[in-house]
Amino acid sequence: MNRIIKGGFLTLSGVVGIVGMIMVAMQSPSTEWVTPLGRMITSILENGVLIPSVIFLVIFGYGLYILLTSDEKD
Repeated sequence: MNRIIKGGFLTLSGVVGIVGMIMVAMQSPSTEWVTPLGRMITSILENGVLIPSVIFLVIFGYGLYILLTSDEKD
């Protein structure tokens, strides 16, 4: 049960953080971008929120890993 709570909290924190970084990138969108990266990633790079975005993606992934590998029975 403890592992499920930790995994759920980390997953939820990662989702909230990723959505926050997307909101920051959409507040001042990029006017010039290259096609392979796309406008959203270029905006994230220009606004300087790449490191927090990667950290929140890692937190989200680790939370999902904990949830998917928990083998507790009810």
